[in-house]
Amino acid sequence: MIITLLILPFLVIATVTAAQNSPKVLFDETGPDEKFNTIYNVETYGSSSFAAILENNGYSVSRLTQGPITTQKLQGYNILILMAPERSYSDAEVNVIKQFVSNGGGLFLIGSNWGYDDGGVNFSYNKIAQSFGVSYANNEIVTDSKDYLIYPNFVKITNITSHPITTNIPIYYCLMGTYIKNPGNSTVLAYTDASSWGDQGYIADGHTESNNVKDANETSGPLPVLSYMNYGKGKVIFMSSADTFINSFIYRDNGWKLEMNSVNWLSNLPVSSNYISAGLVNYNVGDLKYRVIGTFIVSILLLMGLTFKLNRDRKFSNPLYKRSIKNWRYNGLIVLNAFFAVITGLLFIPINYYLLDITIPPIYDPYLGYTLLITGTLLLSFIGLILYNFIGRLRMDAKYSYINITIISIFAVITIVLGDIYSFPIMAVFTVGSLLLLIPFIVNLWTVHKYGSDMIIEGKEFNRLAKLSSKSLPYELHSLYTDSSYLGEGGFGRVFRAKRRDNVDVAIKIPKSFDKKSEKTFVTEVSNWSRLDHPNIVKLFDYKILPIPYIETEFCEGNVEKGLKTLEESISIVYDVAKGLQFAHSKNIIHGDVKISNILVRNGVNKISDWGLSKLKTEDSVTLSGATPSYAAPEQISQEFGRADERTDIYQLGTVFYELVTGRLPFKGEISQIYSSILNTQPVHPVDINPNASSVDGIIMKCLNKSKSERFSNMGELIKELEKYRSTGDTVMFDK
Repeated sequence: MIITLLILPFLVIATVTAAQNSPKVLFDETGPDEKFNTIYNVETYGSSSFAAILENNGYSVSRLTQGPITTQKLQGYNILILMAPERSYSDAEVNVIKQFVSNGGGLFLIGSNWGYDDGGVNFSYNKIAQSFGVSYANNEIVTDSKDYLIYPNFVKITNITSHPITTNIPIYYCLMGTYIKNPGNSTVLAYTDASSWGDQGYIADGHTESNNVKDANETSGPLPVLSYMNYGKGKVIFMSSADTFINSFIYRDNGWKLEMNSVNWLSNLPVSSNYISAGLVNYNVGDLKYRVIGTFIVSILLLMGLTFKLNRDRKFSNPLYKRSIKNWRYNGLIVLNAFFAVITGLLFIPINYYLLDITIPPIYDPYLGYTLLITGTLLLSFIGLILYNFIGRLRMDAKYSYINITIISIFAVITIVLGDIYSFPIMAVFTVGSLLLLIPFIVNLWTVHKYGSDMIIEGKEFNRLAKLSSKSLPYELHSLYTDSSYLGEGGFGRVFRAKRRDNVDVAIKIPKSFDKKSEKTFVTEVSNWSRLDHPNIVKLFDYKILPIPYIETEFCEGNVEKGLKTLEESISIVYDVAKGLQFAHSKNIIHGDVKISNILVRNGVNKISDWGLSKLKTEDSVTLSGATPSYAAPEQISQEFGRADERTDIYQLGTVFYELVTGRLPFKGEISQIYSSILNTQPVHPVDINPNASSVDGIIMKCLNKSKSERFSNMGELIKELEKYRSTGDTVMFDK
């Protein structure tokens, strides 16, 4: 069951004769306030005007805008509806109205205690009602102890007499309506509940408002709120108040039921009957259905466009970084988004206090109220996400701006298509106001286009490294990689495994720290790595400095573990690495930090990695000239041994060879002891540690010669020596 909120009342009018197919209705609009008391008022629910409802159902509608009411002005009309509660009627006008009804006209009188009164007794409409023997109370129905809907100011009207006027109206709600104090000869068709009560009404001069507190002398229900009577040849409908007329509800068991009440009972009435029904039903104004459908279609198209854009951006996103942003621009964007967040809150949230307040009939509009509330809440949520990402993560995520633009566009469509903004100014205010909210999001998108998704503030390029989590891939890279996992860390920094957009597994290496000095070294050294395309060299796919420094390489299943290896395995590892180093030397690139941990394995192939990263070690790594102490060559420690060249890599590879066949390094101890031994002490021959290493003992010792001239002159010579053992198959050199 759904309670359908209504504001559009419907008046069912019977013809005077069978031949009269188009009853003529005249509305009195001569009061001082015509804004909300006119048949051409466009209400805030997107409905057509009151006049249009009647005209669409075969009635001829006119309005009286210049008083007074005279017999001549009423001539030719069948029905008179009073829509000017703030007007004071003269005795002559009252007599004209009575004569009009007596001669067969219909009168719909909506009682109200607004407007001018005579000491609180003969206020505006009461003067007319009393001429028919009926009077309205000077009190208002202000509360219902148990049956109110949403607000206690509602009075639930269920005690309704079955009658053609009330056909299909089992229930409605009366809002602070002035009740009928004396029905006179009229027949009451609806009463309030017994728990309803009246409070002192509003007096024009004294401005004594109701206090919503029941006093001992105030009347309790049931109170009559709707009645009708025959008068002469005509009929009169008395309704409790204009508030009830404008703000009423229908209870339907079958949900949203769109129907017009006219045909349901007109044919059952005597031809001469001249009723005006107070039947309040859902409106079925011709174009409303098409408005709703149009709004729905446009909203779906906007949502489809948003989905397409977001999916496209995920596949073809802009580069993470384009250029640095000035600090004042960055702060300006924060202020801009924060300012419009406040404007959004003021435009969409506080106004709901009035739009959802049923006690303010001209403004009350729950549909618009909830639309504003939902729209404002969504906008504020996504603006909050924008500010959180921008301030906390230095990221301007375009998707949130696109989402907000879509929300605002849908809201604008609703207000334009359903709100009749050209006739109802408040809707135009909301439409224009919402469109102004596009400003920050358009600026945000322009910022992403110019600077990239991640904001790099000049002078603070590498500050964010200190904030990165050691166990998770930085969010700056989430748009490029998925399925990331932490592998560990080395001298350069942290290592992650991730899946690239093309579904290729890669390794991501991120330094623990970085500065301007490192930037130059990074570009110079790591860019050399990108030129090394060889089966025994780990492939470098990509590298960047901003928004964070990182390198992307091919993913290898593991690295060569430390410890004693068989001679066959040792030679295979050294041979593969030597082939990779030989290729690098042909490009005039020296590794400078060959060690066990830099040898990775992919599909059974040994590959040398981390080219140039030795010069980018973090402060807690102990290095000298880019070399790890235990693997350093003499020339990397002392200039007396010359400058480092390709024979430096031969020395370091010899150290790796030594470690593989003996299970230990040539020298150990404190760093100073290691450096001293490298410069002054000959290592123990491998064969003295592992007799199975006799066949390669000479090769290893030649690699470890302190004099570069006594080593292999190039990597090719070492490879040739290794190939002899790989090709002869001499089993003596292998472990048994």
